[in-house]
Amino acid sequence: MSEDPSEIELMAYVDGQLDPGRRFAVETRLSRRPDLAAQVMGDLSARTGLRLLAQDRAPLPEAMAAQVSALHPPAARHRRFAIGAGGSLALLAASFVALLMVRDGPPAYVVDAATSHRVAMIRARMQGQIESPSFDPREILASTHIDIPGLPADWRVTDVQLFPGERTPALLIALRTPEGRDLSIYAMHRRTDAPERPDSVREGAQSVAYWRRGDMSYALTGEDEPAAIDATAESIAGSWS
Repeated sequence: MSEDPSEIELMAYVDGQLDPGRRFAVETRLSRRPDLAAQVMGDLSARTGLRLLAQDRAPLPEAMAAQVSALHPPAARHRRFAIGAGGSLALLAASFVALLMVRDGPPAYVVDAATSHRVAMIRARMQGQIESPSFDPREILASTHIDIPGLPADWRVTDVQLFPGERTPALLIALRTPEGRDLSIYAMHRRTDAPERPDSVREGAQSVAYWRRGDMSYALTGEDEPAAIDATAESIAGSWS
């Protein structure tokens, strides 16, 4: 990146919404612009401070509470908050939380995907459990209405399980790559608030990338860092393109 990031890009960076490639480009530019980097760090500090204020936890230590209360909200200039220099921080926090509510955490099924992945890994280690490595995507689509994305030909299916859900069943496909990575795809025929392009989080010892395609919701789970799982999910999600 030879030019400074736009305000929209900086806002997306602070909110953690840039894909790894764009994030790297922004960070590279910031490393060459100390003044701009300081501005962004101020935005990040304000965002974290407001999150602390919004959380229902025990009171912050006195020194930390003083720092949070003294914050000027530089991130607000991107969102056009009408807060003066002496305005109410509580009002700003409420506005900020309202803005973040839509994207404050992944969909609930991400936890189910991570749990199902762990169950599949336990099954793989139990000699008494018989895995079901064969599956027909067309048969699954016909019987469950769950559409499976295209998978690399050299990935080996090690287990296939159908899990009952509150409103619809979910399918878990356990996979192993030629490099020995143990992954799983969790899919269900239900529209959720997952993004159309994969986003990733750390869920315990695993990373989960989640996304949606129409009325289908997916999650890719593995042991890699979130950025690596996100990149793999991007390639899978693009198999329909």
